[in-house]
Amino acid sequence: MNLYEITVRGVDSFYLLAASKYRALELLGDYLADAGYPNSLQDGRFVARQIDLAEEQVLRPEKCRACPLNE
Repeated sequence: MNLYEITVRGVDSFYLLAASKYRALELLGDYLADAGYPNSLQDGRFVARQIDLAEEQVLRPEKCRACPLNE
């Protein structure tokens, strides 16, 4: 299993465990469709990146990584 961070429209970040990036996107698409947002990933405004589990890190959403911690 791999850990993926998927940021949708630069606002919401989701963390998923999946066998592949394709499967992570499929799972998130199904989840968002069930929540009433069926086309959230179809417009292509998302960023998906694989998290390296061999490295210690604090998971912060994409939009927060460049922000100083004291803001």
